[in-house]
Amino acid sequence: MDAERECPPYGIYMLASALRTAGHEVVLVDLIAEQSVDLTPHEGDLKGCELVGVGATSLSWPSARVVLHQVERMLPAVPVVLGGIHPTMFDRYVLETSPATYVVRGEGERALLQLCECVGAGKSVADVPGLTWRAPDGNIVRNPASAKIDNEDLGSFPLPDYSALAPGVYKGLAIESSRGCAFDCSFCSTSYRRSWRPIPAEEFVDRLTVVMPHLPLTRFGSTHIIDDEFSMNPRRAVRITELLHDRGIEPWLVYDSRANDLLFPGYVEGMADLTCQFLVGAECGYDDGLKRIGKGTTTEKLRLAAAKLAKFGISERADFSFMLGLPWESMDEIRATIRFAAGLHAEFGVRILLQWYLQIPGSRLWEADRSAGLVSEAMYDDFGFFRNLYLFRTGVRITPGEFYEVADMVEGLQRATRIRYPDRRMVEFAFPSAIATYFPPGVMNTHDSGLVRLREVSRPGKPLTVSEPTPVDLSVPVGVPRRHFVGYQ
Repeated sequence: MDAERECPPYGIYMLASALRTAGHEVVLVDLIAEQSVDLTPHEGDLKGCELVGVGATSLSWPSARVVLHQVERMLPAVPVVLGGIHPTMFDRYVLETSPATYVVRGEGERALLQLCECVGAGKSVADVPGLTWRAPDGNIVRNPASAKIDNEDLGSFPLPDYSALAPGVYKGLAIESSRGCAFDCSFCSTSYRRSWRPIPAEEFVDRLTVVMPHLPLTRFGSTHIIDDEFSMNPRRAVRITELLHDRGIEPWLVYDSRANDLLFPGYVEGMADLTCQFLVGAECGYDDGLKRIGKGTTTEKLRLAAAKLAKFGISERADFSFMLGLPWESMDEIRATIRFAAGLHAEFGVRILLQWYLQIPGSRLWEADRSAGLVSEAMYDDFGFFRNLYLFRTGVRITPGEFYEVADMVEGLQRATRIRYPDRRMVEFAFPSAIATYFPPGVMNTHDSGLVRLREVSRPGKPLTVSEPTPVDLSVPVGVPRRHFVGYQ
């Protein structure tokens, strides 16, 4: 399950509301809130269910597999439907390798309701759009894809019912204002790229006002707009801020924005007093890298965006996220990105998130490596795949020693930021688990073991020049860096 409980999983809570509105009885088990993969406490509630649904991303797929096998044991005769981006991408594979019966590919608002009606009435599922299913003869059948939900209909589905949330578990609540992204960055693994559909501004504000009364159940009262890019149409985003101010509504918002959108007149000005924290996907600190990933921006625009945030007093609430070790990058490009990020922080006070490139299914880079036979979906079945050295090294191709050089550079940057911000983390960075595990500091001196030691015992008495290992102070956390938030870090 997710390590950080930022906000409830919007899709699961929204689908539960849609099913209840359609007259179905629903048992919702939020294992993210429980920080568990154990269904045993809910076994009694699940008895009598006619269909069990499990949602999964690629990151949570190992947890989903554990849950699926528990369902198989508890309810051996009950069909199971999978949803989410990972089953959507690998529908045939997950049905062949798990106890699931169905996969809803893509959006589930309509397909899941139709599937429930078929299961409840004992009818064929052959006409359920976007459904992949295991037929009684064992063959996998893939129904035609369903039509995308248009933006006018997105706002018509029931909102999640957060009234039953356990108090103080999540930092904030989740809401959707749009779906998809107009861009297709080469590293990106999110759904619905080149397919952006916004809920009309007035409808979104109406929906936000329905969700906000549940904020006292959260730890910090923030509302997370879960869009891939909230400001994809900055004119619409400005209209949303106008409506919020006109109605006297003051949400504390967490969202993502593109640097280019921040330059749109009125956007930063309107969002300034509504912003808890937001992320800007800067990615590269050099223009050739930004062009290669298809980001649609430049380092100059990134700089101008940071300057505008500083002008309106919210630069310290912005995480500018950079990616290190893209497949084509050498240390020259990585140094350029770190230098550029350091300059943005020093000049404008934005916070910096430095993270290593990780091979996640769904991106164009990952798909190219899959076609080349370097990666496959089977590598994501088990826990700990981020610690898998082979999988990590298919993406990042610098030497182990250079990872430590990067860590030293970042530690110097972090020390500098602590002078001005002694009580806040202004640079987030984590050392990759795979390198820390298989290339710890003690093995980094290649002249202190292996062949050198064999030569020593085979030719005693001959002086050998052996350098002592250079101590490496790995004073940064290991794993994956996290977003951090004003007021609760």
